[in-house]
Amino acid sequence: MTSRFLTFVRDADWLDRQRVRAYTLILFAAQLIGFAVWIGLSHGGLDPTGKPLGTDFMSFYAASKLALTGHAAEAWDPYAHQAAQDAIFGRQLGYWAFFYPPAYLLVCAPLALLPYGASLCLWLTGTTAASVALARHWLRQQVPVAIGLIPLLAFPALWINIGNGQNAALTTALFLGGCLWLDRRPFIAGLILGLLVIKPQLGLALPFVLAASGRWKTFAGAAAGAVALSLAAWGLVGTEGYVNFLHNSELARRTLETGLVSPGRMQSLFAALRVWNLPLWLAYGAQIALALGVIVSAGLIAWRCKPDAFALSALMVSATLLISPFMLDYDLLLSAIPLGWLVMNGLEDGFRPWERTLALVVFVLPLFARSLALNLHLPPAPLVLLILYILVARRIIGTPVTN
Repeated sequence: MTSRFLTFVRDADWLDRQRVRAYTLILFAAQLIGFAVWIGLSHGGLDPTGKPLGTDFMSFYAASKLALTGHAAEAWDPYAHQAAQDAIFGRQLGYWAFFYPPAYLLVCAPLALLPYGASLCLWLTGTTAASVALARHWLRQQVPVAIGLIPLLAFPALWINIGNGQNAALTTALFLGGCLWLDRRPFIAGLILGLLVIKPQLGLALPFVLAASGRWKTFAGAAAGAVALSLAAWGLVGTEGYVNFLHNSELARRTLETGLVSPGRMQSLFAALRVWNLPLWLAYGAQIALALGVIVSAGLIAWRCKPDAFALSALMVSATLLISPFMLDYDLLLSAIPLGWLVMNGLEDGFRPWERTLALVVFVLPLFARSLALNLHLPPAPLVLLILYILVARRIIGTPVTN
């Protein structure tokens, strides 16, 4: 029986298209109903716990209010930013810091032109629709099979991002947009990827992998896109804004190190070790060692194997998910890119041992990652994301070199 069970788990032949379609439909319906009930129990823009709907969106919306009233540089002043948040609902509901660089304020600037609720709906609808549409197109470019919307809409990280009013759908759309143009318009692809300067910790792997794979046009485009957006942001916030952002980085560091954002909510190796109350120096050392190992190995794979655009995209994103110590559960939406690439390859060439089972684990990870870390002190994300990276690397290494 042990042998039969191992075969059942290793090969997962039971996880066919029909069952995937049925399971994801059930999961999608459950999440949709859950959100409908949560919103139905909300009142006056506040959820049943008394927090604003789309809680993190408060930070973006308050920063926009400051920018639209001519005080953009004060988005990084916690006191001014707190006052702008308090004015949204007429009372203090908490504080959601603005740790993003000035380039991100360009994205946020128009948000307060609409009332909070309308702006939140437009933000989430627009970014979510863009990420889902681009993901579906990206998958279809790899294997010409029918890609249903339900598996994409059922991905738990999508709903976590919606619940938090966050920007993971936007960054995922930027990654996908750049990846789609890698071969056809490499410089434009770089310009799009350069826009990830709005959340720079997500771009740490890009220059190394692009350079190692010899995609210098995309490398140059990414640099140009990042510099252009940063200069445009300087026009909005001025030198004072950049100075305030740098000063505010001290608060960001303390937030990471002292648990102002619970490490159970974060998905990095650094956070996992802090969940176990291990020393700060050890957590930093382990995270740096992991990041260096991933960057070096990803660079070597890109240099030696010369993967095609789709494989390179999966490699870049799976590496990105392991590098930064500050990675929240909604950022796991990015894992849809390497996960989708693995599934498409499996459909075309056949699945290798353990791939189906591990792909299922990656898919459901966002659903349980935070609760396991917070309640049981079992942070699964670093191990699962490392397995995802290894699966991607293994497939690329076993693929003939492209010209």
